[in-house]
Amino acid sequence: MKKILICLAILAVYAAANTCTETVFKYTKGSLLPNPKEAYHDSSYFLENYGHKNEWSHKLYYTKGKIDSLVMDPMEEGDSLHVSYFYWNIDESALKGNTSEYIITQEVSGDTIIFTEKHYSKDTLDGVHITKMTGSYISSRAYEYDSFEEIFFSNDTLYDKRLFDYSKDTPRPGTLFTVGDPSNDFKCYEYETRDGETDLRETIEYIKTDKGFKLKYLEESSAGYYLREFFMVNPEGSSTIRKRRPAVKISPKARYFDLLGRYKFTK
Repeated sequence: MKKILICLAILAVYAAANTCTETVFKYTKGSLLPNPKEAYHDSSYFLENYGHKNEWSHKLYYTKGKIDSLVMDPMEEGDSLHVSYFYWNIDESALKGNTSEYIITQEVSGDTIIFTEKHYSKDTLDGVHITKMTGSYISSRAYEYDSFEEIFFSNDTLYDKRLFDYSKDTPRPGTLFTVGDPSNDFKCYEYETRDGETDLRETIEYIKTDKGFKLKYLEESSAGYYLREFFMVNPEGSSTIRKRRPAVKISPKARYFDLLGRYKFTK
């Protein structure tokens, strides 16, 4: 489950890219560091329908401008909510040890913000991610998946380049790239290059809502479809103070998808 938001400079730097690609880049890493003057990631909805309907949702909560917890609803009768807690710049002594917990440390080196995220599941270290960001570049090293990822613009195209089996002699490359619709500023398309072939992976739409906007991702094939929706809410009238929910059992779905609804494993 991951991660983080980009600074305001992106929109100014990439005026040639359309609203859709700009927004995808800005919110790619989630909402661990929202700007108090901008729309923030409030909630998400996921629907996977490949022969069997599988849906779930996320709700994010913030304290003093930083995420403090995320509630995952499996949306199935009999399944409990799953709560993940986020702690900032503390050590392991603060862990409760009975649920999913993240310790996040933040540091700055020049124009780069560096986040180190440690994920604990019932007091056991489950994974470590180190993310480095500037206004125009993101890199992420996920040690539990042995992967490395770079996200950046080249001209008007947003690239997401990945290396799997990163620590081995011959890492496996993978590339995603997103381009804007030339006739619609609020639509873009994500393509995947694999084994020398390039295929459309998802259609993405920026859709205005009463409280802000949402990013809608739709992946379709002859086998079915996968829908992801991320709801961004303007800060006016929003509250950053909340009561903590009790920790509850981990839903099986929470083990296989990250915050963006992507599979945690590599096919």
